[in-house]
Amino acid sequence: MEYRFRSGFCVLIILVCVSLCGFASVCAQIQKPKNVQVAVRAKWSGTPLLLEAGELLASERKDLFWEFIEKWLHSEENDADSRTAKDCLKRIVRHGSSLLSESLASLFEFSLTLRSASPRLVLYRQLAEESLSSFPPFDDSNLKNEVGGASEANEKLETKKSDSLLVGVNPKSPGGKCCWVDTGGALFLEVSELLMWLRSPSELTGESFQQPELFDFDHIHAESSISSRTAILYGALGSDCFKEFHINLVQAAKEGKVMYVVRPVLPSGCEANVGNCGAVGAKDSLNLGGYGVELALKNMEYKAIDDSMIKEGVTLEDPRTEDLSQEVRGFVFSKLLERKPDLTSEIMSFRDYLLSSTTSETLEVWELKDLGHQTAQRIVHASDPLQSMQEISQNFPSVVSSLSRMKLNDSIKDEIVANQRYMPPGKSLMALNGALINIEDIDLYLLIDLVHQELSLADQFSKLKIPRTITQKLLSTVPPAESSMFRVDFRSTHVQYLNNLEEDAMYKRWRSNINEILMPVFPGQLRYIRKNLFHAVYVLDPATVCGLEVIDMIMSLYENHFPLRFGVILYSSKFIKSIEINGGELHSPVAEDDSPVNEDISSLIIRLFLFIKESHGTQTAFQFLSNVNRLRMESADSADDDALEIHHVEGAFVETILPKAKTPPQDMLLKLEKEKTFMDQSQESSMFVFKLGLTKLKCCLLMNGLVSESSEEALLNAMNDELQRIQEQVYYGNINSYTDVLEKVLSESGINRYNPQIITDAKVKPKFISLASSFLGRETELKDINYLHSPETVDDVKPVTHLLAVDVTSKKGMKLLHEGIRFLIGGSNGARLGVLFSASREADLPSIIFVKAFEITASTYSHKKKVLEFLDQLCSFYERTYLLASSATADSTQAFIDKVCEFAEANGLSSKVYRASLPEYSKGKVRKQLNKVVQFLHRQLGVESGANAVITNGRVTFPIDESTFLSHDLSLLESVEFKHRIKHIWEIIEEVNWQETYPDIDPDMLTSKFVSDIILFVTSSMAMRDRSSESARFEILSAEYRYGLLNAIIHTEFKLNLKFFLPLFL
Repeated sequence: MEYRFRSGFCVLIILVCVSLCGFASVCAQIQKPKNVQVAVRAKWSGTPLLLEAGELLASERKDLFWEFIEKWLHSEENDADSRTAKDCLKRIVRHGSSLLSESLASLFEFSLTLRSASPRLVLYRQLAEESLSSFPPFDDSNLKNEVGGASEANEKLETKKSDSLLVGVNPKSPGGKCCWVDTGGALFLEVSELLMWLRSPSELTGESFQQPELFDFDHIHAESSISSRTAILYGALGSDCFKEFHINLVQAAKEGKVMYVVRPVLPSGCEANVGNCGAVGAKDSLNLGGYGVELALKNMEYKAIDDSMIKEGVTLEDPRTEDLSQEVRGFVFSKLLERKPDLTSEIMSFRDYLLSSTTSETLEVWELKDLGHQTAQRIVHASDPLQSMQEISQNFPSVVSSLSRMKLNDSIKDEIVANQRYMPPGKSLMALNGALINIEDIDLYLLIDLVHQELSLADQFSKLKIPRTITQKLLSTVPPAESSMFRVDFRSTHVQYLNNLEEDAMYKRWRSNINEILMPVFPGQLRYIRKNLFHAVYVLDPATVCGLEVIDMIMSLYENHFPLRFGVILYSSKFIKSIEINGGELHSPVAEDDSPVNEDISSLIIRLFLFIKESHGTQTAFQFLSNVNRLRMESADSADDDALEIHHVEGAFVETILPKAKTPPQDMLLKLEKEKTFMDQSQESSMFVFKLGLTKLKCCLLMNGLVSESSEEALLNAMNDELQRIQEQVYYGNINSYTDVLEKVLSESGINRYNPQIITDAKVKPKFISLASSFLGRETELKDINYLHSPETVDDVKPVTHLLAVDVTSKKGMKLLHEGIRFLIGGSNGARLGVLFSASREADLPSIIFVKAFEITASTYSHKKKVLEFLDQLCSFYERTYLLASSATADSTQAFIDKVCEFAEANGLSSKVYRASLPEYSKGKVRKQLNKVVQFLHRQLGVESGANAVITNGRVTFPIDESTFLSHDLSLLESVEFKHRIKHIWEIIEEVNWQETYPDIDPDMLTSKFVSDIILFVTSSMAMRDRSSESARFEILSAEYRYGLLNAIIHTEFKLNLKFFLPLFL
């Protein structure tokens, strides 16, 4: 066996991402003086049509690439009669179309004719060249003598000169072989070498750290194991070596030995080894379709001729001296004269007439007045309007005279004039299913991609049994506008307000008319209106420097009559950490000493604040916080450490209430510290902040719910931004003097939790995957899921579906599963939960038992009232007892089964199913199922084993910090996704009367799960759609005179720049 090791590990790949225009060159061949033929050719040599067909099918669905390979390999003997390129093209189209629906098959044939997949094959050529160049030269390259070497060098130099503009040069066959396998550490040209490598352990070959780099566009076999070694096959379908390598690598992938990848390449010199059809398209130059070429020609030869006696309509040259072979208005007069020599005089007279008619006729100004309307009339009355439009646009000067003499139909003109009331004349628009397309940027290939996207969605919806009319509505629906403005709904008793502009006496002199906000003021001048328009609520820890400085800023602005309503929400960072450790639950604090030394200073400040507020008022309580900061700063002047200490808090408390207290403040302070007064309120306030998700921000500002920084500059900027929004609402009458502004804005766009990972910026688009393609393909992972529901909602349709990808062998995975179950326990009428279990390491027996018990529960007892409590107890017991255990014995396995049965009986579930099924399950089958989920997640999400994720109707979220990803985040995901992506689709699907549409359908199939699955797959597919945010609806325009096929899925609408409206339904 011969190994060839890499000479370097840095791989340089030049991606073919340049547009086809950039790669194109114009080659003009003039056969006749006035007959110019133009071809736009690519800067690379031709690529095989057979390989292009595979790439086109892979762009539709990844598994179709492998189905096409198998179909072609099994039909090679039956289709051996394909001799010509035309026969091969028909054969390729026939095999590819058999895997697609009728509409997609026609687009597949058209795309294959356009050669739109050729650039991808050029990319594979570059990767193949890099693969070969990473290994030492082959032995036969060193056998050349000096003369031969010099000759070859001269040939290479000449080739380089002639092909200096070529890119993606086809690699030469290595050692005369047409296929090879690259494993990252070695290259195999023979199947025997590959088989020997497969039989050898990876530890012996030392290749575990040299895995070749893979890309999103690579073709990875569905049954490959992602944890195995990588084997990349370079070769062309149709060759014998490809078939041999493919069969062995597929078998190795099924056995879990390799990750099998195919990169289609036909090396130069192997065209004769790929059968009759394997090299079709590779030998010829690649002509590009969809591009027009303008030839600006000017005759630079001038003649001095006296034209004073020339009359209109008389030619300048003698017809007998001209070249009669030239076409005149469609006639070749040399042919006519040969066929009818006896009619020479008449033929030449007719030619003179045609030549005179080609002379540009002068049109009067008034003849141009209705030219656009007349052109529209000619097009809409033609038997083939599209052909007529093309002829007129390309030959307008020759037909303008006849157009101007056409009698105009007044009804067409009236319709055009009426439409111009809505759209300006001279404006051209194009919309695909309602989405506007930039006409200046569109080209044929981009248009084909957009149409393919729409047809693919329509094909998926058809396979999901969605009626055609509903499919048209779905493809034409306009999703709600994406909003980057989310307000945190902080309305709670835990908000401590300092002032109230509408009730406090200090604001009585201010005007109360809200229309004052529209009055002009000098730049920088504030508007003093006795109305709570701006709520500046700060979330802070009162024991931090940031929090205390914010308090001072609030007091300063308040004393200067700043027109804001100030408030704070206080929390303890130490208490928040204990909540995170306890899994997000509010547990009793750890027993502590009663001495103030061990006291949580933040909690103490909060409790003292609440006491002073209750006893002496809110303003005194805020003064207490300000005094705390003053004492801290005075102490910091004489010390390097400016950290807050407990004696600062105690001193501020005594100083604040001393003038108002009836009893000594010191005694009151000791009593409060000892009795832990207001401890519950303090903890609830911290818990409220934790649930809002604002603890990671330390100090932050909520301006009417909008999250900002806590600085004074940020406050002014947030106020100015909010002012413009309120002014707009007041101007349109949505806010008046009696409107509660905070109630209005938070009711309309308020959310209960802030998580920047879910509430993404408008510039950052979340990751989406299409679940419909996986469901409709060979993958069965989604078909095997049994969903969980909130109590008493099993029979309701759930528009939102959370799929949890859980690593059952990790604590983080179990934490995510815990939160999912608690999300359902908390109650959700519009969401359901499914679980995809995987394992980052070899699953032990307790893990397998847990997975099996969970699946039995979800499939058998999901309708039971206390099933969620049972699963919550089961998760806690498994995590606590078995997850961190190094090994499991048979006794512990039986103990686990007994515990499962005990939990089941305690929650009203029969334990018979568990006792009968758990001891007899197949451990190998469960492990195989876990590995299939790992491969599914790798294909869909591109993640390695052990990743935990949440998939919400196709949106993928990877919890960055599982300790802070709570059930509230699942509620936030449900709310955000339902509002922006799901609601409008759900409303359309609700219109379907499945029984009337499909009378033969089994009524037992029409369950809430069936409809929920439809919504899940439709929304995930629509999320992948690359659609313009701008839309147009031409329904408001008159369209009596139009050309269209109305019964179609894809609607392309045009408003053309001919001063008329013409919708075209393709």
